[in-house]
Amino acid sequence: MIAGARRVHFVGIGGAGMSAIAKVLVERGFEVSGSDLKRSRGATMLEAMGVGVHIGHQATLVDGADVVVISTAIPEPNPELVRARATGIEIMTRGEALAALLNDLKSIVVAGTHGKTTTTSMIVSVLRSEGRDPTYLVGGGLNDVGTNARLGRDELAVAESDESDGSFLLLSPHVAVITNIEADHLDHWGSFDAIKEAFRSWLRAVKEGGGIVVPQGDDGLRGFSPSPGISRSTFGPDGDVDARDVRPHASGISFTLVHGDSTAPVALRVPGRHNVANALAAAAACLQVGLSLRSIAHGLGEYKGVERRFQIRGEVGGVTVIDDYAHHPTEVEATLEAARAGPWRRVVAVFQPHRYSRTQRLHEDFGASFGAADRIVITDVYGAGESPVPGVTGKLVSDAVCAHLPGRAVAYLPHHGELVAYLRASSRPGDALLTLGAGDISALGEELLRAVEASP
Repeated sequence: MIAGARRVHFVGIGGAGMSAIAKVLVERGFEVSGSDLKRSRGATMLEAMGVGVHIGHQATLVDGADVVVISTAIPEPNPELVRARATGIEIMTRGEALAALLNDLKSIVVAGTHGKTTTTSMIVSVLRSEGRDPTYLVGGGLNDVGTNARLGRDELAVAESDESDGSFLLLSPHVAVITNIEADHLDHWGSFDAIKEAFRSWLRAVKEGGGIVVPQGDDGLRGFSPSPGISRSTFGPDGDVDARDVRPHASGISFTLVHGDSTAPVALRVPGRHNVANALAAAAACLQVGLSLRSIAHGLGEYKGVERRFQIRGEVGGVTVIDDYAHHPTEVEATLEAARAGPWRRVVAVFQPHRYSRTQRLHEDFGASFGAADRIVITDVYGAGESPVPGVTGKLVSDAVCAHLPGRAVAYLPHHGELVAYLRASSRPGDALLTLGAGDISALGEELLRAVEASP
């Protein structure tokens, strides 16, 4: 177990989840090392803390480690994993390491198909605005503090979980938050029924005296009753925590936060009705740990967003470049609708499909999710470690968009090198240009900004 270890080595240390765990371990006094295939923001952050990060994998990197933590993205066989097994070094998955950190603490853990990172970071921001100092591990860096993880002095911990590989089932929180449930990651679960049952099973693992926060009326949780002694709070229309008078504006979205007979005004600095739902989930979680509605409303107003969630990267030539992690049809639709409600004349979406399995299964659903965009550019699939599937390319999504939106400007540009030139030629002042996807598409916005700035 991690508690008795001196040195912990991470294979795949640069990802959001792995780097968060590594950072907290460093702050707890552990010696940490790691490796990854390429340099990343997470790896750079850890190197600045004194962590030795090796680019590339080699067997000898695990020598002297007491525990090796592996990312689910690491394929077999990996030389470091092979060496660890051969020499008897304890091997833990990312989920097991997170559970080892959290299960002895009073924790708020967020799960769900969409909105986990935003909801988790909202909870952290509300707690911090009230003077609390929680330990937190989030899937993206909070814009106000510039990091996705921190060891706090408070008894409370806040973390984002991962349902994609079932590892959230290892966590037994004090407060379990489910943002929503949809059919995703079917390559792991096999069926939507299996996903729904997994979430129900997780809610049954909440610690005695704790609570659950769930969306009002979610079909995946219909008829579910918590264990005896566990409080239940719902959010959304007609839920225990609700929003009234929702009003989008140029810099975000405002609403009245409602809980029973109490109300409080909220002015979010992030746009989109989906973020109202995220804020309601965060508010319900904070009520579970004793915060007042008014203090929660104030904290939500202080929230400055999180990395890769409608993150404005810059403006050049009158074009605003925005980056978002949206990689599921529901997320793409919500993000583009948020942009449409903003001050821009046109919304230009550049979407990189993520995973061959998801693209094969959901390409028709993606076709219907771009209605709020004036121009749409589809790139090729980012495999995320999956092997290519014959016939599954970004063109499946492009064709589906064309079928659902006849007459709309749609371009399929599979090669990264084509994108900057195309966007420079087609962009106009007043455009919002959104890079969308969970792969490496985020780098495109920075490239475009540099290219336009460098042009005469």
